[in-house]
Amino acid sequence: MDVVRRATEAAGQGAPRVSLVLKADIRPGHVGELDGKVRRVERLLADED
Repeated sequence: MDVVRRATEAAGQGAPRVSLVLKADIRPGHVGELDGKVRRVERLLADED
C-alpha cells in the first residue's frame, strides 16, 4: 500500500483534495494477469485496423 500512499501524496501536491478509488481482483494461482490483459487489449485494437 506504500505505492498508493505515495501516489496520493504526489497527486495532492498543489491540490486541496484527492479522491481515490482502488479496486483489486486478487486470484491466487494467477500471475501476470495485468500484463496479459494489456496484451489482449492491444491485440484486439490491432485487429480493428
